[in-house]
Amino acid sequence: MKNIVLDSDDISNKIKRISYEIIERNIEEKELFIFGILPNGKYLSEKIKSNFKENSDIKLNIFYVEIDKKKFLVNKINPEIDRRKLDGKVFILVDDVMNSGTTLMYTINKLLEYKPKLIQVAVLIERYYKNFPITPDFKGLELSTSKSEHVEVTLEKSPKVLIK
Repeated sequence: MKNIVLDSDDISNKIKRISYEIIERNIEEKELFIFGILPNGKYLSEKIKSNFKENSDIKLNIFYVEIDKKKFLVNKINPEIDRRKLDGKVFILVDDVMNSGTTLMYTINKLLEYKPKLIQVAVLIERYYKNFPITPDFKGLELSTSKSEHVEVTLEKSPKVLIK
């Protein structure tokens, strides 16, 4: 049995709200660096950037993080990073669902190599089964679900969030 938690309009509204919150929290910054965890973090990052263009003068740089979720290794970050440009900057890590926090924790560990001033976390869905002490700074929706339930996020053609 599948239950739709968020439809396309809901997702769009959540992303807009997350974008506004990022702008408000970082209003003093001239430039931000977003790191979207593939695959769905790419879609979310691009939507956030679109909202930024309409509502802020803050320059937004987007990178995509490819992670092996079985081994929890960051395989690569695209485009290639110039370390000098990142030193002392604000990073925003973007993912679709935060379950245990494991993916985010390993990605944050990699991002620390670039000496950020601050790392903020934005997720569309936050669940309550964390293995690591990570709390998102920006979230679209908090879900109380059982551990056996699976949250499925589809963003490309017909965006929706399902619980199975």
